[in-house]
Amino acid sequence: MPRGATVVLAGLLLAALAQANPDAPGATGETVFAEGEARVQAALLVDAEAVAAGDRVRVGVRFTMAPGWHIYWRNSGDSGRPTKLTWRPGGAEMGATAWPAPRVFREADGALLTYGYDGDVLLAHEAIVPANARGDWLLEVDAELVACEFECIPGSVSLSKRVPVAGVTTPAQPTTRERFDLAATRVPQPAASLGVSIASRLSQHAVRPGDTFRFALDVTSCEDGDRSCRPWSLATTHADEAFLPGTSSDPRLVPVGLGVPPAAFGGFSILVEGRAWDDPGVDLEHVRGVVPLVRDDRIVPVEVEVDIRRARADAAIVRADDGGFAVVNPLASPTTGDGHGALPATTAAPVSLVAAIFFALIGGLVLNLMPCVLPVLALKVFGIAELAHADRGRVVASGLAYLAGVLLSMAALAATVIGLREAGTAVGWGFQLQTPSFVAAICTLLVVFALNLFGVFEITLQPSGPGVASDGDAHSTRRSLLEGALAVVLATPCTAPFLGTAVGFAFASSGLVIVGIFLAIGVGLAAPYVLITLVPGWARLVPRPGPWMLHLRTGLGFALLATVVWLTWVAGRTTGVDGQTLLVVYLLAIAFLTWIGGVFQAASRAGAARIMAVVSVGVIGVGLGLLPLDPAPAAPPTSTAGGASSIDWRPWDPAAIERERAAGRPVFVDFTADWCITCKVNETVVLSTDEVAEALERGGFVSFKADWTRYDDAIRAALAVHGRAGVPLYLVYPAGSAGEAEVLPELLTLEATLEALRSAANPPI
Repeated sequence: MPRGATVVLAGLLLAALAQANPDAPGATGETVFAEGEARVQAALLVDAEAVAAGDRVRVGVRFTMAPGWHIYWRNSGDSGRPTKLTWRPGGAEMGATAWPAPRVFREADGALLTYGYDGDVLLAHEAIVPANARGDWLLEVDAELVACEFECIPGSVSLSKRVPVAGVTTPAQPTTRERFDLAATRVPQPAASLGVSIASRLSQHAVRPGDTFRFALDVTSCEDGDRSCRPWSLATTHADEAFLPGTSSDPRLVPVGLGVPPAAFGGFSILVEGRAWDDPGVDLEHVRGVVPLVRDDRIVPVEVEVDIRRARADAAIVRADDGGFAVVNPLASPTTGDGHGALPATTAAPVSLVAAIFFALIGGLVLNLMPCVLPVLALKVFGIAELAHADRGRVVASGLAYLAGVLLSMAALAATVIGLREAGTAVGWGFQLQTPSFVAAICTLLVVFALNLFGVFEITLQPSGPGVASDGDAHSTRRSLLEGALAVVLATPCTAPFLGTAVGFAFASSGLVIVGIFLAIGVGLAAPYVLITLVPGWARLVPRPGPWMLHLRTGLGFALLATVVWLTWVAGRTTGVDGQTLLVVYLLAIAFLTWIGGVFQAASRAGAARIMAVVSVGVIGVGLGLLPLDPAPAAPPTSTAGGASSIDWRPWDPAAIERERAAGRPVFVDFTADWCITCKVNETVVLSTDEVAEALERGGFVSFKADWTRYDDAIRAALAVHGRAGVPLYLVYPAGSAGEAEVLPELLTLEATLEALRSAANPPI
């Protein structure tokens, strides 16, 4: 063999050994030492065993981190430092770093958000070998980095590699080529290469230093009307992973949730909030970022660029319509561990303010027929019977006091909702009953009311006892005011026809609209009793007072205790059996103290009765504060028996819903809560029937249950997407990811439910 050929073969052999052996001198190195051991290893890789002068070749540095350690992306985020490669390419032209999409790390107990890599990562470049290269091509690189576990340690390493120069480029070994190919798949791609369109909308015409603003990234992958299209979805479960800012420079950007793009089928909007601090000295700033998309279990990061116009601090700014940038569907908070994926981009039909107020009035009126309000409505019937033949002034005063109690409570509820929203906490209809301490307080109030109806004590400012009349005090305006407040408290677990649309409109509107719609609901709720007291002669249709009233009064007391039984069950579902037992013991103690106060009152010992009243109030306050009512871990949904059949419920998961639909299976979703009486009525009357269970089974449905007994912001957001602020909500999705969900009424009927299931079934039934 000629000597020159031998030299070339020897060079190729040495190059191959260098690629196969990452520990070859100069090609590898170690850095970031902790407890005497290296936490990061680096290797210089070249996608060729020999190169030809002038050819293109892939080169890069592969970092391998010890378990629990990570290094940083080009934007390190709130902490750390971007990994930096300084090349000395021996005359070659080096392309830009191909940064793979990073992971999100939440450091310092979630206080800091950073972006980087764990495991291993290859930072690759494309290099053009010098045209005059001869012999060996010397490639050198210095890497500077910060690696973090619980502590962060800076490190640096220098690597070098000699690559033989030959007449033609010889590919590297398959393992090296595969590693470069894998890294390339993780580099963000242009949206157009996936058939995806990403447009941006800014909440204001320009951004000044100190401005807080939002922009929406409208992501669409299907043309409107193309029901055969399989849209791309957001491949993350957390808001802070929906958009990864490409640089840490001003403005600071934080994704806050999802919305719905204007008139786009199969699309969604990512809403990002920014805060500009400094004047960058440019009129137009280009902001880059990464959005992870998924379809058919294939995750592809997409590169996004947003143009943000900048202005001087004293410039006048024109803001866009805030409604276009409201957070319709906030994603799960990373600190709560919610495992919910992106929600379907579905919205309810638009409703005008006038229509929403009308629906609120009608919904409040219908609430009087709901099981929640019946105990209080029965109390008012009893009150009408006592006042029917009394002075008309007392009758009217009782009605107006009841109306005032309802409206004041509704206004307080609206103010609470507005305050929570301003504090950054979004809530929905009936949110109070998601708090066990509030449930305990309502149980206390109902027990005391029931004891009053049993005659244990009288609500009066005057001493009372046997033979002492107290009608004027017992049914005073003060009592009607309290009963109005109680009606509002007990009404919130219920929903009614028209009410869901009105409340959903309110929760997505300004604070003034929330107050207006809540007051309209209150007017509808109080209307029946107020009309009876205001219209002359209506109250006299009630029979005259007599012994029957004593029996009715006692029966109403048991009705209130039945409500207490239900509420303690709700508390038990939230806190567990131990919490429920302690709550019952606490209520028994309150009842005992109230009985003692009633004994003193009946004996005309006014001073002792007042002392017992003060003691009881103190015990109530201290007891509510000390009761261990912390929520217990949520239990998975159970099957609903339906005679010979049952519904196999799965925990609500939007990503799983999309997968089932894409696989050709229809989906039924039940948004419910243990404290929702309407939900329980629907479950008993309709969902637990053999007909519904068999229709779901024959139609190939997959059933999901979203349990809102405990507060879950992802469920609240899903309700908002469909224009609702509370449960129940029932969705029937047809097979395939193209069709929109059919929203069933709040009050289910067997016929309407079966018809919706038949229409969406696969195969049709």
